[in-house]
Amino acid sequence: MFTLPASGRIRSTALPAAAAVVSLLAATPQVAAHTGQKLVTCTVSTTPGRPITLDPPVSMTVRRITARATLALTHCTSPNGAHARLRSGWLTAHGTGLGSCTNVDDISATGRITWYDAAKRPAGTSVIKPDHSAIEAARSVKSYNPGDMLLGGKVTKGRLAGASVAGSAIPTSDITTCTTTGIAAVTGTGKISFIA
Repeated sequence: MFTLPASGRIRSTALPAAAAVVSLLAATPQVAAHTGQKLVTCTVSTTPGRPITLDPPVSMTVRRITARATLALTHCTSPNGAHARLRSGWLTAHGTGLGSCTNVDDISATGRITWYDAAKRPAGTSVIKPDHSAIEAARSVKSYNPGDMLLGGKVTKGRLAGASVAGSAIPTSDITTCTTTGIAAVTGTGKISFIA
């Protein structure tokens, strides 16, 4: 449940804020039944000492939350071989939303990936922005995981420009404290794909 995306506004209901913001920072909104060809697929995760930060902490009180993250993209592969040079990357994301332990609304975010090749040399960048039509379509699919609703979007500039972005992730830190002490930081891991 991450999201790495961009400047635009998304409305979501019944989406736990901790999971949503992690979602908000790892991939970007997608249509559940995308039929395009996968260009690149990576593991996406927080790294030790670099959780997704939430300010103020997410709690039972609805308030505007600012989330920031630097996420690692590793084990990247290109199923069709066209983008085999992209082997890893760093995704930086920043977003805001009205959130609480039970939902998050009015999300606005931006994300940028710096790519690296197998020798850890820079291999370009990608800018990702939300795809609002994909988010709306995903809401109508009953089997779609609402925690992943924010994990999709479009690469608007740079490497893989025009590709859709789809992902899902799960928190790896304890989010049960949301209703008591609140959550100021979250860790997680999952997958992200770039689809033609």
